[in-house]
Amino acid sequence: MAPEAAQTGSPEVDLLQANDAEFAAGFDRLYAQTWGDGAIPAKYKELTGVTLSVVIRCAPCLAYHIRMALAEKATKPEFVDAIRLGILSAGSASIPTARYGYRVLRELGVL
Repeated sequence: MAPEAAQTGSPEVDLLQANDAEFAAGFDRLYAQTWGDGAIPAKYKELTGVTLSVVIRCAPCLAYHIRMALAEKATKPEFVDAIRLGILSAGSASIPTARYGYRVLRELGVL
């Protein structure tokens, strides 16, 4: 990749990868090892990701984990429970993020 591409901040450029490829590759390996099927099936890990995304109030993370859990055949009641856990764990500050999650679920046809 051309150095100027890394400096533009272009959305197509992964700036972490462009500037610290070794770390990014190691993180990607760890991520794949951790989030894939294991002792805990991937569906439940992704639902945990939904809960954690509500707790940390990360809308892009929430949308990602909703899509991943949906691909693993998570159901509407499972999403509702996962979002509830996040709200109860983090308190009322997480409610706007939870509302965003319900909008994503509606856009994906789950609701």
